[in-house]
Amino acid sequence: MPSVEWGRWQVRSLAGTQRVAASFARVLKAGDVVGLTGELGAGKTEFVRLTCSVLGLREVVSSPSFVRLNKYEMPPGGPFEAVYHADFYLAKSLEDALDYGLDELYTGRNLVFVEWAERFPQLMPRGAWRVELAVSGPKSREIVILQD
Repeated sequence: MPSVEWGRWQVRSLAGTQRVAASFARVLKAGDVVGLTGELGAGKTEFVRLTCSVLGLREVVSSPSFVRLNKYEMPPGGPFEAVYHADFYLAKSLEDALDYGLDELYTGRNLVFVEWAERFPQLMPRGAWRVELAVSGPKSREIVILQD
């Protein structure tokens, strides 16, 4: 089944990225998985941080590059119990990426973000969201959001 484009934006500031993240946050539901792609410095972690902020997360979202996986408890009463934020940047092989245990997190009231998802697309479930970030200038980004 081909990917369906949900939206495409050219943003020129952090405020523009924040508006896209806010729109995207409104369509997310429990059990969703979001793969993020883009070169180093494209803003993957920032996009996760902005999206989680709109969803009510008050903790500071940080890059999981060196720890592989961060877990954030969400406030009670919302649609999400926890947000998991993974990063495949340092995964050396499929076996290494499997050790993250993401398939166990793709259930229930979790929301899962995976940076560098293109490295192991076979680990992304059917119906996952894909956020593609491309640097188009010093403060400009092209953001494309699709659903697989």
